[in-house]
Amino acid sequence: MNYIKQLLYELRNQKLVTWVSISGTALAIFLIMATFMADKITNVSIAPESNRDRILKGQNIDFHSQDGSSGSGWGIDYNLAKRLYENLDGVERLSFIAYTWNPYDVGLPKQNTITAQGLEVDDEFWKIYDYKFISGSPFEKAEIEAEKNLAIITESTARDLFKETDVAGRDIDIDGQPYQIKGVVEDSFPLLPDGTVKVFTNFSKKGFETSFGDGFFGKSSVRLLLEPGVDPEKVKQQVEKRYADINREIAPEGNELKYHMQPYTSAEMSSGSFGSNNDPQLKYKTRLKALIYIILLLLPAINLSSMTQSRLQKRISEIGVRRAFGAKRRVIIFQIFTENLILSFVGGVIGLGLSLIFIAFLSGYFVSVTDLDFNAITTFNLSPVIWQIFDFSVFFIAFGSCFVLNLLSAFVPAWRASAVEPAVAISKTR
Repeated sequence: MNYIKQLLYELRNQKLVTWVSISGTALAIFLIMATFMADKITNVSIAPESNRDRILKGQNIDFHSQDGSSGSGWGIDYNLAKRLYENLDGVERLSFIAYTWNPYDVGLPKQNTITAQGLEVDDEFWKIYDYKFISGSPFEKAEIEAEKNLAIITESTARDLFKETDVAGRDIDIDGQPYQIKGVVEDSFPLLPDGTVKVFTNFSKKGFETSFGDGFFGKSSVRLLLEPGVDPEKVKQQVEKRYADINREIAPEGNELKYHMQPYTSAEMSSGSFGSNNDPQLKYKTRLKALIYIILLLLPAINLSSMTQSRLQKRISEIGVRRAFGAKRRVIIFQIFTENLILSFVGGVIGLGLSLIFIAFLSGYFVSVTDLDFNAITTFNLSPVIWQIFDFSVFFIAFGSCFVLNLLSAFVPAWRASAVEPAVAISKTR
């Protein structure tokens, strides 16, 4: 008990040094957890993307020609998309959708309209994504083939237009054309890739067959749902082979399609490390994240080493007296290590608390989405996903790493302090 009291006395006696040391560890834990959660929030699997780890996305074409008519971007020609992505082994479902969102003017007939993000989808889309319907039902295959003007809207859009959500079967105008509301779905988390879509219209095969650039570019992109347990690489290899088959056909005209590792996983899509004419750079992103975590771990270790050195310089005469009365070096080193353990533990607990407070109450102010007019929407509720993005295993790894590095950083100052000859140490002033 006296030993513990002595430790607490020393920590209280040097408050500035103590709290700087604690703050360094707490800040490191907080920044590591905040960085991890900010990254995971863009990859979290929640409705309507509960199967996010099984969803692949095919989009964009990189076309090269000897006559200089090369190009990349756009969407994929509908028939080309079918050649590339239909009937792949290991794929449970395939959906054709528009390659990008469009701003729709949506309103009641002969009334003012609102602008809402819109996306054209087919009937398979609703079997890949688990949107929750609060009114009506998804598109059916026969309705898609008949190319009726149908729409599925979100509950917030329904309230904006009708002041209620049970509106399936009613009529609205979209870009001046009459549509019937087939269903109403719950609003989705705004950071999901399609989280800002407010109006879904039915996929039009006739419209999607519009081609650009010699039949390679078009309005289509695809979503694939893998069978459980299937490795995405298995599907990528099949698609790469289909690229090679098509290239053999178009080579006599001097044309070539560049393969860029499509279809993409959700991690590749959210990495932001690729375009329509280059491959995803996940390894680079992974190395960059690892470097960031290492820097965040080293900072408190360097800080604590400096603080330990400063604290021990003030206690050098005390250590000399204890050595003169027979205290062993290992006892002194153990005490210094114990002090650093206490500092690391307190800093870790504070860092954990700060990260939980941040994600629960403040993170919405630091994460933003953009509306159709490119105005930042700076706040929204993250509470539905807080426990899905907070990972205690990451916390314990970060805390354990900080603890080990803190002990290692304290070893040299502790060893030096314990090695000072008693006569020399006693001659020092505090």
